[in-house]
Amino acid sequence: MIEIHPLRDYEKLLPLYKSAGIQMNQNSMAIVAADGNEILGNCLFDIDETCTVVHSIDPIDDISFADGLLRSALHVGVENGKMTAYYSENAPVKLFEVLKFIKNAENRELNVEKLFSSCKNCQCE
Repeated sequence: MIEIHPLRDYEKLLPLYKSAGIQMNQNSMAIVAADGNEILGNCLFDIDETCTVVHSIDPIDDISFADGLLRSALHVGVENGKMTAYYSENAPVKLFEVLKFIKNAENRELNVEKLFSSCKNCQCE
């Protein structure tokens, strides 16, 4: 059974961050999709005192799966009182454009409000 859950354990996060070539810090987290011990996908992000910062999503070739990973990460931020989210310079910008999650490209801001509206990407109402 596939489970999607937040991961905060440093020892488990470290290989994910190393594999993605991203530097970890004390605010680093991940959303992990796994089938038992097999990791199927992840979203690497930080949550600090003011916002969530998304660094990477893997895989990005399955749009629906990537959308779910991103939404899960943003949801963790919202649960922690962070209604503002950004993406780092290495993040998959094209994916965010396809998913229509970019609020302000100049500031690299993501649109967290999309979590609270119906899915427009798949035409669901």
